[in-house]
Amino acid sequence: MILYLSGTTDYDIYDELLTNDLIAGGYQAQRFNYNFITGLAHYTEVISIASLPYKNVCGDRIERNGNVKYICVKNKPGKFHKFYAVQQLLKEGKQIIKQKKPQFILCDAISLSHSIAALKLSKKYKIPAVAIVTDLPEVMCNGGKMSIFSKYTAKLMKRYPLYVLLTEQMNEIVNPKKAKPYVVVEGSYNVEEIKASEKASKFICLYSGALWKKDAGIEYLIEGFKKANLPDSELHFYGTGEMVEEIKRISKIHTNIQYKGFLTNKEIMRKQREASLLINPRPSDEAFCKYSFPSKTFEYMASGTPVLMTRLPGIPQEYFNYVYIIDEETEDGVAQGLTEIFLQKDEEKRRKGASAKEFIATEKNHLAQTKKIWEFLSQY
Repeated sequence: MILYLSGTTDYDIYDELLTNDLIAGGYQAQRFNYNFITGLAHYTEVISIASLPYKNVCGDRIERNGNVKYICVKNKPGKFHKFYAVQQLLKEGKQIIKQKKPQFILCDAISLSHSIAALKLSKKYKIPAVAIVTDLPEVMCNGGKMSIFSKYTAKLMKRYPLYVLLTEQMNEIVNPKKAKPYVVVEGSYNVEEIKASEKASKFICLYSGALWKKDAGIEYLIEGFKKANLPDSELHFYGTGEMVEEIKRISKIHTNIQYKGFLTNKEIMRKQREASLLINPRPSDEAFCKYSFPSKTFEYMASGTPVLMTRLPGIPQEYFNYVYIIDEETEDGVAQGLTEIFLQKDEEKRRKGASAKEFIATEKNHLAQTKKIWEFLSQY
């Protein structure tokens, strides 16, 4: 049996709470950990304990049984909510362990409350703790000053005896002496979410995600699209961030560049399937890119729509066999890439998108990826 601590729960619970505006998003973590939880459940029993990102409300304890047992602990609003969350996680964890001792405690280690609880339970009951490292506090601050909570999270992250890392380069920071065992699993995709959809009649280029002014490459994407000047084409942006107002301003002058708002993940995945080309222009020379595997890579490739992206260092090389590459990360490079793809035969573009979709569905699905974790754990 595995005890899994993260901000993740059953999708029925999650969707209901999100619809009623009781929790603050956290969809990336929900999907990432949910895929690992359900994948590991094919090998052993998994009990998931979560302190959800409630919005200043007290959530009742929620329990849901299936092939995985999900438990959501109560929440207490206020500045001490993290400490209350730790108490509740420890309370639930102790009750479970007394009934049946797990083989391992897995934890989404970027969450401070869950990490404190996981390490305390590990020490008290002598159960190996495994850190699932999705982000690094040292990198997330991006040159800024780390908060006291970020510093403590980073300190705890280095105390785990076993690691599941998104990228190989993460090992340099969490396991600097390389003395502790680890496995690299960049995430996974649930094949049940892969669907077909009709394409738009226009050549629609789409970007979804954080609309940052820095580190996202949005500005040179816009300039490159304008320079390409493709007939009957549009560039659509979905997401939130500081560039929203700037994109709206540009759209008044260039009507084929449009800000389309913020959609639910289900809705944005449908838009991705309907688009002609999905773009991620994130500059590859930013230091944090070594320690990041953008989750949109799975979404983009699984859509069946061809993808144009930069060669990010945190993404394994095998992925780049199935996408188009922005070789020169400038507006000229974007313009050249867009033009070359636009001029390709429709059949060639469909083949590119279909091959990426097949790659994700067969080699990066949640069962294949969690098999790597299970085989790693089976050694200890």
